[in-house]
Amino acid sequence: MRIGIISTQNGLLSGALMKYLEERGEIMPQRILSSDPDEPFKTCLSLNADILLMEVTRVPHYTLAERMTTISEVRRKIPKCKIALLCDENADQELAEQVKDAKKNGLIDGFFYSSVSGEYLAAALDSM
Repeated sequence: MRIGIISTQNGLLSGALMKYLEERGEIMPQRILSSDPDEPFKTCLSLNADILLMEVTRVPHYTLAERMTTISEVRRKIPKCKIALLCDENADQELAEQVKDAKKNGLIDGFFYSSVSGEYLAAALDSM
């Protein structure tokens, strides 16, 4: 079974994703509850993660710049790990465009808008 790490600011969102991923049974999800910006990398490294999903916002510890630092560390230490970003395209269109550009530039493996359903997001992560 593959291991998926979920790092979001929104606890309800991460809880719902955990539920959907557990129901699908193809990814064993691990939720990061800490806002420590180093925690996603530490957790990925300790569990040898296959997938990392991180929410991007303008709030400290969840910014695109901080997430890109984490992505760089994960890519260096766990090259097999697929990385996706999640953002709210309605609340911050500029940030959503920057996340999309990260995918276009090959910095991440995928991105999702928070307006997609939990079922879709779980299925898309399964396909990575």
